[in-house]
Amino acid sequence: MKKYALFLGCMIPQRLPSAELATRKIFNSLELEIAEMAGYTCCPDPILARLMDRKVALSMSARNLSIAEKQGLDIVVLCNGCFETLWEANKEMKHEETSKEINELLAKIGRKYNGTINVRHIVEVLHGDVGIEAIKKQVKKPLGLKLAVHYGCHLFREENGGDIWRKPKQFEELISATGAEVVHSDIDQLCCGFPTSQVDEEFSLKHNLLPKLERYQQMGVDGVVVVCPACNVQFESGQLALRRYGAKFSIPCLHLVELLALAFGVPAKELSLEFHRSPVSQLAARIG
Repeated sequence: MKKYALFLGCMIPQRLPSAELATRKIFNSLELEIAEMAGYTCCPDPILARLMDRKVALSMSARNLSIAEKQGLDIVVLCNGCFETLWEANKEMKHEETSKEINELLAKIGRKYNGTINVRHIVEVLHGDVGIEAIKKQVKKPLGLKLAVHYGCHLFREENGGDIWRKPKQFEELISATGAEVVHSDIDQLCCGFPTSQVDEEFSLKHNLLPKLERYQQMGVDGVVVVCPACNVQFESGQLALRRYGAKFSIPCLHLVELLALAFGVPAKELSLEFHRSPVSQLAARIG
């Protein structure tokens, strides 16, 4: 049985507990084991934190990595932003000077990171370690839905000039494994607007989220699938916020792990889907 240290980040425990529940359900079905990361903190934010104080941000990341390293396990991450932060920190800690600098700080709290583990995105684990055929074998309720895919900006990050479409294509294949149809538009790669919403909410809503929602509505999608809780929050809270500007949408948005759990036959009542601010519960009811 393969085992991973589960890094939940900030948003999932606070705002999307259904994604954590779904992860535990599908890992159990796929015979993957989870180790808890007791005492972990924010990753931290992949953009602002390092601009404010690189050393503090990197120390926070290295501390999180050290928790998994002490267990001898790779980290699996459910968030694009957390993935980029921890992945970059892991790469930086391979450099001798950086490792020495950060470990001197970590030593003050009795920790050290030696750089012996890997940071894995949930998409990579499910597609690479489990495999599409094994996923399909667990599908009890083929979905038959028409679903838009929102990759999220950080999912395209690859090392050393690698194929930036590697993880996005894996993401699509995992959705298709549930029996759903992945539909595309010419603005699939447009940012959801979550980063800019922290600075200018109106701009992020009107110039990022609104065009995507309008296109999805025109396409008649049954829902939007994401692999980032920040994107999920933007799609859900943003739909409500757009009503202030006369735009009304009711498009379900859910995380890939929730979609898989529903396809695996996990009852919706076991996933706490009511915490969503878009009609995910109604979508789940259609699945039955």
